[in-house]
Amino acid sequence: MAGNRGTEAYDLSLFEPRPAKIVELKPNKKMLKAQRKKAKIQAVLNTAATLSVAAITVTVLGLMLASRVRMTELDTVINAREERLVELQSEEARLTDELGRMVSTESVENYAQNTLGMQKMESYQIEYIQVGSGDKVEMAEEEAGSILESIGSAISNFFAQLTYLFE
Repeated sequence: MAGNRGTEAYDLSLFEPRPAKIVELKPNKKMLKAQRKKAKIQAVLNTAATLSVAAITVTVLGLMLASRVRMTELDTVINAREERLVELQSEEARLTDELGRMVSTESVENYAQNTLGMQKMESYQIEYIQVGSGDKVEMAEEEAGSILESIGSAISNFFAQLTYLFE
């Protein structure tokens, strides 16, 4: 047995895993049709989504622009009203000064002397009066009646008060 050594080798490649053979299948017509239909639907949905986003973007931009225009208009109105307020405040100050000049003591004296012909009062025109020590009130005394009349009036007053309370 020892002499039987040959030059043969074992073929180990038979034990190695082999790649599977790729076999080309014929396309299934139903599957192709379904895939095309899905692709068309997806394209329509993508287009609709894109248009929706674009419309929303345009709407938002339009609203922002409109709000900016409105803010500018309101700023113009506010500035005009503030200018009018300043004018009215200066007019108020002018009219207050004019009124103060019209009702000052000097202007009233000049008007009284020049227009109405009045004169200042002289000391001989002053007349002092004296007031008494005060007003006095005299009450008439009631005639004192009999004791029976006093008791009768007290009882009638008592019952009058009672009827008043229960009304």
